[in-house]
Amino acid sequence: MLLAALTAALLLATACARIAQPSGWAGPSLAGGRLIVHSGREQLAAVDIASLQVVWEFPGGQKHRDGTKVQLQGVYGNPIIAEGIVYFGGYDGWLYALDLASGELKWDANVGGHIIGGPVVAEGLLYVGSSNNRLYALDPATGDPRWPQPFETGDDIWATPLVDNGVVYVSSMDKKLYALDAANGSERWPKAFSADGGLAATPVLVDGTLLVGGFDRRLYAVDAASGQKKWSFKADNWFWARPLVNGDTVYAGSLDGNVYALGLADGKRLWSYDLKAPVRAAPIIVGDILLVAGRQGRVAGLDPQNGGPVWTPAELGKTLLADPLPQGDVVYFSAQGGNLYKVTAKDGSFVQLVPFPVSTPAASPTPAPGTPTPGTATPSPTASGTAGSSPTQAATP
Repeated sequence: MLLAALTAALLLATACARIAQPSGWAGPSLAGGRLIVHSGREQLAAVDIASLQVVWEFPGGQKHRDGTKVQLQGVYGNPIIAEGIVYFGGYDGWLYALDLASGELKWDANVGGHIIGGPVVAEGLLYVGSSNNRLYALDPATGDPRWPQPFETGDDIWATPLVDNGVVYVSSMDKKLYALDAANGSERWPKAFSADGGLAATPVLVDGTLLVGGFDRRLYAVDAASGQKKWSFKADNWFWARPLVNGDTVYAGSLDGNVYALGLADGKRLWSYDLKAPVRAAPIIVGDILLVAGRQGRVAGLDPQNGGPVWTPAELGKTLLADPLPQGDVVYFSAQGGNLYKVTAKDGSFVQLVPFPVSTPAASPTPAPGTPTPGTATPSPTASGTAGSSPTQAATP
């Protein structure tokens, strides 16, 4: 038994040593007839949705405000578009604001840590978290800070914040979920909600209930007014995907390969469907079909009532970790490395839209002993809740 465990650990360490440097997996965004796509580890591109022509690519030789050349690293959080500006953060620690029409850099800000979650523009401010344990509130027009000071958690912030009715909800790898005043960053709950593992998922708010997944293999329902737990559901691996609520049902993907349908009121398991690969992309419903994607590139169309397949799963053949983008009766999937696909929800047919060249970065260092890796049978976060040196390593068995 001990020999087998040591052999498995050695194979895991060897595999992790070959994992590329943080490459990102940002999903597409759409506004003004343009798809914003992470076209590779070092590029963000705008694609005209009608002609499928690349309109611009960033950085394209542009420079930071301090005069140094932009060298974009992996983008994990989905870019957002507001008032003709594209906002996104990079693993390089920079937050960028680009003109949607031209790709021109309007401003940038170095937050001093890796940016893994996406930014949010709400309440007149831009909110973004960082691996330096801080949540920032910035002026969307200039990037200047607007809170007296950033809010500090006990560990990395990998999730995109949620802003609703004057409150910012943010989960952290310190195993806590926080509720903050959107205007000044002060805490709204007497005590932050505590889980048993790091929280990397973006929370969802429905009818006064917050839903958030954890690296302790649990999906939590939390009362938004008090921060108290309502219920939790345990799977066989981490919950990293943003859950979906439709009516009185919660749909949640797990890195154990399943998507679970749970009762919103009590967390009772209604059904589950096994994609046989980790699920990090958020599930979505288009029409009367639930679409879920597994890491290995399989997209399944399910009956939301019972989890039965509606059509034979589509095999895209590329790594799918990003949240999909629904648009009418089709769904856009951005695969890691830059491939963009359009899947028709009613029958699962798909086409590849824009193939981008894939860069080949150098290998990342081998993680320290004990670094957990989703996709294995029994992962467990480290004592601090941190899941390794980068999201790419954490999401790759």
